Amino acid sequence: MVSGKYSALAGAVSREQSIANISANLANINTNGYKRSLVSFESVLRSRQQSNEAGGINFSRIKNSFSDFSPGAMRQTDDPLDMAITGDGFFKLRGQNGVLYTRRGDFAMNGDGLLTTSNGLPVLDERGAQINIPDIDGGKIAIGDDGMIYILDREGNRDEVAKLAVVDIADKHNLRREKDTTFSLQGGSSEVNSGDYRVIQGNLELSNVNMSSEMAKLIQSHRTFETYHKVLKSYSTISEQQDELGTVA
Repeated sequence: MVSGKYSALAGAVSREQSIANISANLANINTNGYKRSLVSFESVLRSRQQSNEAGGINFSRIKNSFSDFSPGAMRQTDDPLDMAITGDGFFKLRGQNGVLYTRRGDFAMNGDGLLTTSNGLPVLDERGAQINIPDIDGGKIAIGDDGMIYILDREGNRDEVAKLAVVDIADKHNLRREKDTTFSLQGGSSEVNSGDYRVIQGNLELSNVNMSSEMAKLIQSHRTFETYHKVLKSYSTISEQQDELGTVA
C-alpha cells in the first residue's frame, strides 16, 4: 500500500509541474516571439522491475522539458525597427554571459544609436559586433530581405550600415531557455548558416502558443491531478482505519 501511495504522489507532482508549464505558456500568449514550452513524462521503473519488484506499481516523472520552435503568426506594425524572420533562423544578441538567440524582433535604438532589444540587449551583426545606426537626419531606415540595414537619405541615396546576424542551430535541443524569449547554446551543437530565411521589416512574429490547445491540456492536467489527490486521500483514510483496527485488537 505504501508503494501505491508514493506512486500516486509521484503522479501528482508530475502533473503539478505540467500545470506550471502550461500556465507559463498561457501567460506569454501575447509575448512577441515566444516559443511554447513542452514536457514529456516517463516511468521510473522498467517493465521487469515494475512486475517483479514493485508488484505492478510504477512511478512517473517529467522526462524532458523542451521548446517548440514552430513559427508564430505575423503581425504588421509598420515600425521600421520591428523585424520578423520567415523561415529558419534566430537573431543574435549580446547577453551578460555571452551570445543569446531569439526570434523576437521588436528592436529599438537607444540614445547612442545602438540597436537593442526592447529589454536593452545589443543586437549583433554577422561579424558578432554591436550595431550602431548613425543619425538618419530626416532619412529612413530600410532592412533588406537578407538582413542588411540601410540608411535612405532624402534624395534616395542608400548607405549600408550593417548586416543582421541571422543564424540557425544544428541541434535545437541544445538551446536552453533564458529570460525574455532568449535562448543560450549549450555544448554539443553549433551555429549553422541559415540559407532559407527572409527578414521582414515592419512585422513581428507572435507567440506560437495556441490558447485552445493549452486550455484543453490545462483542464486535462487538473483532472488528472485531482484524481491522484483523491487516491492519496483514500490511502490516508485506509491507514487511519487500519490504525483503529489495530488499537481495538
